[in-house]
Amino acid sequence: MVQRLLHRLNCSPLVVFVLLLIDLRLSYVDSSFQVLPESDDGKSAEFNIQELIDVMKVLEDEEIVVRLPSNSLLKYTSYKDVSILHFDVPPDTRTAYFTFKAFEDSKSAFQRKCKPKDVTLHLKAGSFPVISPENITFPKNFFSSDQRFKVYDLQFLSNEKQQRITIQGPHIGSWFAVAFISWSDPNNDRIEQQGIAANCDTLLFAEMSVSRFRPIIINNAEEHQDNLTSHVLPDGNTTVSKGVNATSRPLRSLPPKQKQKQSVEILSDGSSGKSGRIQNSTGSESRSNSTGISNNTTPLTANNEIVYRFYIPEEIGDAIARISFEQVCADCPAVGFHVRANGYPLGGLGHGSIIRPNQTDEISIPFGVQPNTWHYAALSFVADDESQIVSGNHSISYALKIDFLAPEEQDDEPTNGSITNPWKPTKFRQMNFYSLLRQTYREFFMFDYDLRPDANGTVPEVLNLTAQTHSGFAFDLGEVSDIGGTLTFALSMKEAHRTSLKMIALPTQSPDLGGILAERLIGDPKEVVVPPVKTTDSRSNNQSMQIIICMQLGEPGVPTWPDKCRYGLRLKPASAIVNHTESMGLVHVPFPESGRWYVTMGLFCHGAETARVAIVEIVKEFISKHRQVLGELRPSCGCATKAPRYSECLATPACLAKMNESEALEIKECMMDCAVESTQMTQRFEEHRRAAMEQHVALDNCNTSVVFTVSSSPCVVGRCGRFGRCYHYMSGGFVFSTCVCSKGYRGWDCTEDSQVPTNMSILVATLLLTLSNLLFFPSIYMAIKRRYFTEGVIYFFAMFFSIFYHACDAGEDDYSFCLVKIGVLQFCDFYCGLLSIWVTLVAMAHVRSELVSLLHMFGAILLAFGTELNKQSLWVFLAPALTGICLISTSWGLRCAKSRKLFPSRRYLSVWLPFGLTLVIAGLVCYAFLQTKQNYHIVHSIWHMVMALSILCLLPSRKSFLPKC
Repeated sequence: MVQRLLHRLNCSPLVVFVLLLIDLRLSYVDSSFQVLPESDDGKSAEFNIQELIDVMKVLEDEEIVVRLPSNSLLKYTSYKDVSILHFDVPPDTRTAYFTFKAFEDSKSAFQRKCKPKDVTLHLKAGSFPVISPENITFPKNFFSSDQRFKVYDLQFLSNEKQQRITIQGPHIGSWFAVAFISWSDPNNDRIEQQGIAANCDTLLFAEMSVSRFRPIIINNAEEHQDNLTSHVLPDGNTTVSKGVNATSRPLRSLPPKQKQKQSVEILSDGSSGKSGRIQNSTGSESRSNSTGISNNTTPLTANNEIVYRFYIPEEIGDAIARISFEQVCADCPAVGFHVRANGYPLGGLGHGSIIRPNQTDEISIPFGVQPNTWHYAALSFVADDESQIVSGNHSISYALKIDFLAPEEQDDEPTNGSITNPWKPTKFRQMNFYSLLRQTYREFFMFDYDLRPDANGTVPEVLNLTAQTHSGFAFDLGEVSDIGGTLTFALSMKEAHRTSLKMIALPTQSPDLGGILAERLIGDPKEVVVPPVKTTDSRSNNQSMQIIICMQLGEPGVPTWPDKCRYGLRLKPASAIVNHTESMGLVHVPFPESGRWYVTMGLFCHGAETARVAIVEIVKEFISKHRQVLGELRPSCGCATKAPRYSECLATPACLAKMNESEALEIKECMMDCAVESTQMTQRFEEHRRAAMEQHVALDNCNTSVVFTVSSSPCVVGRCGRFGRCYHYMSGGFVFSTCVCSKGYRGWDCTEDSQVPTNMSILVATLLLTLSNLLFFPSIYMAIKRRYFTEGVIYFFAMFFSIFYHACDAGEDDYSFCLVKIGVLQFCDFYCGLLSIWVTLVAMAHVRSELVSLLHMFGAILLAFGTELNKQSLWVFLAPALTGICLISTSWGLRCAKSRKLFPSRRYLSVWLPFGLTLVIAGLVCYAFLQTKQNYHIVHSIWHMVMALSILCLLPSRKSFLPKC
């Protein structure tokens, strides 16, 4: 006990000191913010404000949760050059702050300061970002980026300045960033000699901090009661209270006569952030007593809201939130109710509804949920105008209960002892869902899903679809092992596609793809011959069929005629559409996000003669019936300016009759998207369409059989076109597949050919690089004539290996000829070139014959070592050149001093030496500073010719060394 008291006495001063220090710092920051001086320099003021903002951010409840080690960045040429950064956003995160800082690190202490480079970074939740820095269009049938998580882009310099991406309400779980030195056109990039430019590494530091909230855990059918408040501070600034019962004014009571049932307006904004008004007809539903009632008072978050957290078990797809207010508050602003899976519920994400607290009856809000996922629901006061904040003192008591809707029970459940039929669908959101079985292969990202076999191991070859009920599948993808390839879904009504869709090539070493690929063939119907099969479906009954395919992560879409998918209150374009036995529906999802994916299919049948006419007439009838809606469009919508012209045309029978399909659909979309009651308009059109289609469509006898495949493979179905190879790369501990293109082809699957050189340009470049070496023949002849036999042999092999190296390297496989491996030819080319420089300098020095052989062997050994060590290093060129110059200066100086006469001859010193040095300097300038990828064949050929001609000038004759006055 004595030790504990002493310990407390010793720690108390320290605690007091820390508290005083924190209080002093808070006061300092607050005072500095209030008395911030105005600056004439805009940049200085901006810098001071930014600095204060940074300080304020530090004082917030930010918590650093991820700090990554430095990553070395490469210049982007293809996706293989990216550096992958991984962040894990923890649960209950309100805001995530991703901070990045890049800088240059010199590899040598003797080099000058490195110039900052442009750095590009892309950030995305769930999987690696799918990007195209070259602005190349993605291949056909790629999954739309609008239906995936948003990609956040950041471009900055590697100048050690901190960059930040702030994301409100981030998706909980894995986030991935890819960073690289920004792409530039490689044709314009200069080919620099190593050692001339500063050799630097671009390093990137990254960390993530989060601010969290404290949600209330609520269970199924559990009622929670609380107060929702807001108040105004004395200085007149509208803020929110962090306490529930803090100085909020009392509720306004209404007389008993006015406490009758009133209509409740629900403004649904959905995920698109658009608001519409619908009358809640189910608002009079009475609140049922719950077994668990919690009346605890919970502290509110900083923006006047109460957040709940609840877990959705397996096989639950729908839920209902039941909200009731204790008293009527006519002056209170609307109450926003937002629900979102795996993320803080913002207004524009997940399901959203706005409730008017003008009655005490229970209000029911149905919404869709994701199985096996944590969900968040938020209640808060909201202003009528999203750009404004809630003003005034308000307080209202409420009760909330969330009920999970159990799936519908099947009429023919298996009895005891009977075997369950694995092909029987289960109901999920009023659609038939079929169970799938996963089969995984040895190669990375190689797996597929198929219908479950029965007790005999039989798997049905086709799947039957009917127009009465939509069908679908659900399957899960892992967080690491499944996201680095391409997910593919293919479907067809054509019999000839059955074999091709089911064809599986097991992982084998393919010589065409370097032995690293495993292919899944989505075959061409021309390659498969299948005998015709008699069918009994409705395709032979003179009907036009169309299958609308919806594919989405986390939420099944409802196929909607003619080309849309409905997700809650949002309408998005269909993932694929399959016409009547004429095409195959194909969807590629590169780098798919982890989680549960849904594929739903809707069959729509129409009479062959009247299908399109019926649809157009239905749309015209609907927009003509509701043309008054055009006068009530929201002004913020883009089509509001066209509303008078639309209304005038609909009021004129002649104009309405001439209206084509696209114009009618345009007016219909304008009404559904921009009307004040947009949700109600969508429901009205759906009811109108169903009622009208019964006159044109025979739903009772509309069905068809389809074949499908759900599979994953590296790259794009294991292929990279004709001019690319598929490789696996690892970065940051994550493996991904990507295509590496050749012959100038680019793009995600190496099919973009805008920069592919023509055959004539390839041939010209190859001839220039090879034939330019023939100018060495005069040098060889001159060396042999002047009895420099060793030098002549070396000149010959320098010419020989340069010709065959460029013949192997520059032909792009069309005109190339490789005598041996290109690595051997490259070594011999560099080595013989360096050796020819060395023996020329030794010949110019005119040393005694006893030392010539020694110097030749000395240079041959050291140059072979240097070439093998780093053939492109600047010192490999400078070492023999500087040594030779020193040797020449010493030899010529000693001879001049000894003989007291000019050495070598005056003609050599005044004519041939300056001319040869001029050629050498011109060649070095071309080689080191003027070469780019685009002009390489021209400039490098000039280098060949200049160096060959310089030997003719610099290699001295015997007469040049005769002593003269």
